[in-house]
Amino acid sequence: MSQNARKRLIAVGLLAVCSIVAIPATAQQSPVPQPLPVNVENTPSVNVANTPSVSVTNTPSVNVSNTPSVNVANTPTVALSSGASVNVTTPAGSLGFPQALTTLEAVFPVGYACEIDFEGNYYGTCNFPTVPQGANLVIQEFDAAGMVETGNRPELFWIDGTVTRGNWFTTTFMVNTEGYDYLATHQETRLYVFYGVAPSCNVLLPQNSYGTYNCNISGFLAYAPPGEQPMTTQPPKSILQLLKKRPAR
Repeated sequence: MSQNARKRLIAVGLLAVCSIVAIPATAQQSPVPQPLPVNVENTPSVNVANTPSVSVTNTPSVNVSNTPSVNVANTPTVALSSGASVNVTTPAGSLGFPQALTTLEAVFPVGYACEIDFEGNYYGTCNFPTVPQGANLVIQEFDAAGMVETGNRPELFWIDGTVTRGNWFTTTFMVNTEGYDYLATHQETRLYVFYGVAPSCNVLLPQNSYGTYNCNISGFLAYAPPGEQPMTTQPPKSILQLLKKRPAR
């Protein structure tokens, strides 16, 4: 073989080798991936900006299950949309009636006093103010102090005009001086007087007296919500109608 033929053969071999090596190198290079568009359909809009506020619109309902509690913090007010309402109910008591729900706005503390002057009689009475329209009076404490002739202790001492018609109290002897016994009463209680009724303090003595008695009650007025009225009853008859009237001694 001539020298020129040998050079041509070597040149062809080198060309073939370069072609074989170049093909895998080119095949190993992959094109740069391009981002593809993403389309989300039938999803309500959620706007989260400057959290913690989250606005969810065009959603008819949201169901949260298996969650024992929800804590809303750093929220000063919660507003209801126009026409919305919140219904608050209370469980029934032992008699089947709903238990009363009292709010601070419905309670107004009060205290009343009246004075009895026997003026030679064995019976004396004085009236507290009439319970105003739309409210019920709850008496929580009763206090009294009196002076009667020595030994002329009260037979009966009571408040009239309550739901139970009459509530009796005891008297405590304090001291005797200048021919008079001084008596006092102090008792926590819970009595109810319906609106339109004027409760009264009453003392019945065994003999005529020229002494005096001062009666005090304290508690609160419970007002009914607008459009509703508290329970009502007819003013009770005086306890004297239940006692046989006896002549004065």
